[in-house]
Amino acid sequence: MEVDILIKNAYIVTMNSESSIYEFGTLAILGNTIVAIGKSEDIEYFTSSNEIDAMGSLVMPGLINAHTHAAMSIYKGMADDLNLHEWLHKYIFPAEAKFCNADTVSTGSQLAIMEMIRFGTTCFADMYYFQEKTAEICFLLGMRAVLGQAILDFPAPDFKSSNDALLHTEMLMQKYNNSQLVTIVPGPHSPYTCNKETLIQSRQLANKYNVPLHIHISETMLEYEESIKNNEKTPIEYCDDLDLFNGKTIAAHCVYINDNDRSILKNKKVGVVNNAISNMKLCSGVAPVYFMKEAGVTVGIGTDGVVSNNTLDIFEEMKTVAMVHKLNTNDPTALNAKTVVEMATIENAKILGLDSQIGSLEVGKKADLILINLNQPHLIPLYNIYSHIVYAIKGGDVDTVIINGEIVMLNKTVQYSEALDVAIDAQLIANEVKEYMETVNAS
Repeated sequence: MEVDILIKNAYIVTMNSESSIYEFGTLAILGNTIVAIGKSEDIEYFTSSNEIDAMGSLVMPGLINAHTHAAMSIYKGMADDLNLHEWLHKYIFPAEAKFCNADTVSTGSQLAIMEMIRFGTTCFADMYYFQEKTAEICFLLGMRAVLGQAILDFPAPDFKSSNDALLHTEMLMQKYNNSQLVTIVPGPHSPYTCNKETLIQSRQLANKYNVPLHIHISETMLEYEESIKNNEKTPIEYCDDLDLFNGKTIAAHCVYINDNDRSILKNKKVGVVNNAISNMKLCSGVAPVYFMKEAGVTVGIGTDGVVSNNTLDIFEEMKTVAMVHKLNTNDPTALNAKTVVEMATIENAKILGLDSQIGSLEVGKKADLILINLNQPHLIPLYNIYSHIVYAIKGGDVDTVIINGEIVMLNKTVQYSEALDVAIDAQLIANEVKEYMETVNAS
């Protein structure tokens, strides 16, 4: 049988429900779908003009970044080592007010998506403005994404009202309804930037098209305390009373939660996304991930935007997640390596509502996968592959990336001819941002 891509002699980590691993495995791709996977000696009836001999290489599901703000890559390194209030009000908000437009979103999204592909991410969940521009870049580069159109109750760079943002969001949802790569979802920013009506309308819109709702929730102690003061409820209890969790939900952060919150998250099947590096860098706190998982909550991993992380490397995020939660619980067995890899693959796929398509390597699923050369000094010897993935492999070790059956990076080269032009455009924007911010903060 002729297939489009045939990967042979690979060390395959499937992340399927049986945790199957094939030390000398073969994987066959026809169109955008995996049609065979298993031991090489059991799969000898496939041929392909595009055959990859992956001897000495790891093949695993592509990583998923379940919460980020891709287009903010143009602000990377602009405002570091600041407290959250100063960071937001003196730098991020003024910069966005001046520079966030369709063109800068397009440039920032290209930069971010190239970085994510380079580091082995094959799908991401986003929340930002001008998401039609980010969608265009996803198609250009072959990236899979769940794009949350930001919705706020005050004027934003793209829409002056939440009603306008909601109307545009539904238009984009209809436009990309049958897309192979892009899903548009409502992205009400948070319970403190959206009123009850906006939150409820966002939920209704998500349910109308059977897609997730993407929201920040309970990220800081200030948010938690203000909710108790103003609503006599925690942020999660407040949202639950609005039936905001009555449907698929991507809940970013959830740093400050109580026992009842955990029960709500479990019972309503809310997907929580931990952003460990961002939360540490801004001193927002350490989310009780271990205890949420013990309570039966589905928890995944995201980088957040690069302005509060500085990288979109999910390998780096996995290592940090594993270590910070061991320290936080004073338990070195908390969140073992295999659990963390699950969080970055199949658990993230569940949170995005895509686990029937991606997140593991199985026959019938979409061919989203990455190849990594294991024959490198820092990856030898090999005792436990999950340990290697979390504690030893770096994003820069990724050699080849396949998304939806298409090779989007080969031999560490993203298959996009205008990469240098994008880099130049991003730096030119950054030069303007720097000059403007120096003027603003000097006044």
